Amino acid sequence: MKKNKFLPITIILLGLINTGCQNKNTLENNKNITIGTSMKLEKATRDEYNYDTLSSGISELPLVSKNTDGTFSPLLVDYTTSDSKIWTLTLNDNYRWSDGNNVTAEDILFSLEYEWDNNTPLFSNSNEKGEFETYSISEDNKSISLTLEKANIKYLDNLTTFRIRPKHIYNNKNTDEITVSDARVSCGPYILNNFSLETNSLVFTKNPYYPKETKLKKITYILFNNEEMLYNSLNQNSVDFIWNYSIGIPTSYQSILSQNDNIKFASITASNCPAILLFNNKKGFGSDKNIRAAISYALNYQDFKKYFGSEFASTPNKSFAPSSLTGYKETEHLVTDYSIADEYMKKAGYIKEDTTYKKQGVEACLNLTINSKKETHISYGEFVKTQLEKFGIKVNLDTVDSTLFNEKTSHKFATEGPDGFNEITMEAAIMGFTAYGMKNLGGMYINGNNNVQGGGEVYNEELDNIMNSMESSKTIEEYMIYTGQLQDFYANELPAIALFWDNTIYAYSKNLKNVHIDSVFGLNNYKNFTEMIKE
Repeated sequence: MKKNKFLPITIILLGLINTGCQNKNTLENNKNITIGTSMKLEKATRDEYNYDTLSSGISELPLVSKNTDGTFSPLLVDYTTSDSKIWTLTLNDNYRWSDGNNVTAEDILFSLEYEWDNNTPLFSNSNEKGEFETYSISEDNKSISLTLEKANIKYLDNLTTFRIRPKHIYNNKNTDEITVSDARVSCGPYILNNFSLETNSLVFTKNPYYPKETKLKKITYILFNNEEMLYNSLNQNSVDFIWNYSIGIPTSYQSILSQNDNIKFASITASNCPAILLFNNKKGFGSDKNIRAAISYALNYQDFKKYFGSEFASTPNKSFAPSSLTGYKETEHLVTDYSIADEYMKKAGYIKEDTTYKKQGVEACLNLTINSKKETHISYGEFVKTQLEKFGIKVNLDTVDSTLFNEKTSHKFATEGPDGFNEITMEAAIMGFTAYGMKNLGGMYINGNNNVQGGGEVYNEELDNIMNSMESSKTIEEYMIYTGQLQDFYANELPAIALFWDNTIYAYSKNLKNVHIDSVFGLNNYKNFTEMIKE
């Protein structure tokens, strides 16, 4: 049989071709990343809260971003002000919507008007004052100057989650006239290419009209049904990082993931509140200030820190605002003291009989609402129940799905209750206050006049005056005077109790380089999707 002298060369060439293909595939794969999340999505369109937060780093960019040191950086716009009253916002590139139309300053104005849902007008008129006195748009339609009714040194905080809409699509249309494709038109570096509930995934690809260079080609989000599956996906290297809005890695999973050499961690001083017991201050068991005070002394904060906190965790103050916030003021630390708690229960009319406090024969009982989608919050709630029942207050856990939880705890999602429309129906709830929600030290959650959150149902003139003064401060020094007053109000009234304070811990694959952390959106941010590389 004749030997084929060309066979070894053929094998070598095939090997080189195969190696070349593998290298090419590796390079292509390195341009794609996969992200895991347990956030629930139904439509993946504008006005779906979870999609809005998810898409804020990738397709529906806010106007500015907030860094972990509290400073701001431009995203869609550059910004200038000389007096904190007139703010000029200028589009910093030739942005186009994903349908090819130009992004303009008129889009910014239209979006301000579209999103405005307060009872007062957006712009002042002869009869009523609004948020702004007036505005002007440049001739090239790239810049808008907004004159606030009152100077606000912290105005940029409002723009860290403010996303503009295309006027040419939404103008003069009712909500039901906006199609799904309309609602997905965006101007960020990537566009939503596919959303599937069958595969529980979203796929984003490059926006062909985006004017700046991006490192990644495709970004896929995998939607997991529970946290265990989510964190296991990172541990098994099937995703590059995991993300949920305003939530870091729970301590129970940090210890597991830390054993994986392929995973890196990042820690930032939290500007959010991961674990809050929020009371309905208007009605129900927690509407009595003495009851709230008794509960504050009956809880064991050392145990919360021990079982749920990271190595950076600490016991909180009576004011729940964490120390990382601008204007932080030291208030009295929360401590466990049954004797003081007993005094407050007596002031509220309750006497301990055997193991339970009673008032005219009726047991002291707190109904505690919890979001069933958030497994860590369920654990917090069970811990509260155990500790309060040990003290003598019965706790009923009202564990509901995300939709019902939002209806019970926020004005924006509330439906008609026993006493009227948009009523907060929870008596108390386990919540996490987001970094954005803490921009005014959590007032949006506490003040009942807030038409988005307001679950604390506090209607108090002193609170209103303090918050109005904060929002019209011309200097940081002036702002800090009123933040101090707000924290004193929290410490005295106890509308909500922080169970512990902690850093926010993020985890991601060691193969990711140039990783950035955003103060509001964590790992899921614009810088990562334009500068991050995968090796």
